[in-house]
Amino acid sequence: MPYINIPTLNASQHQHLYAKTTALMKTIMGKRPEVTVVHIQESEPRFWSTDSSVLESTDPIGAYVDIKVTEGTNTAEEKAEMISETVKMLKESVGLVQEACYVVIDEIPANSWGYNGKTQDKRAATAL
Repeated sequence: MPYINIPTLNASQHQHLYAKTTALMKTIMGKRPEVTVVHIQESEPRFWSTDSSVLESTDPIGAYVDIKVTEGTNTAEEKAEMISETVKMLKESVGLVQEACYVVIDEIPANSWGYNGKTQDKRAATAL
């Protein structure tokens, strides 16, 4: 049940990012597409800065991708590949991105999050 938040970009790139992010989560991280949520928040360059300088529309895009997964469900290698492929995906979608283009994978304890009213802990216990 991954949740991915991408707070950048413009509407013309949304569908590609939804599809590509979901595909990466499935192929690299082994996550089920039917419970993978991708949330894109549009943001104008003027709301981003690097080294205290507000970005202009002609500057490389500011981007930050926050991925949340259940703790312990992915290896270090899978997470490293996901971070690398996510940056590649952003570059394919929007062109140049700031060097400070961050991808963060948050691992949430199974008893601290879930979906459809059940924690991941309870879901795993019922699957046994």
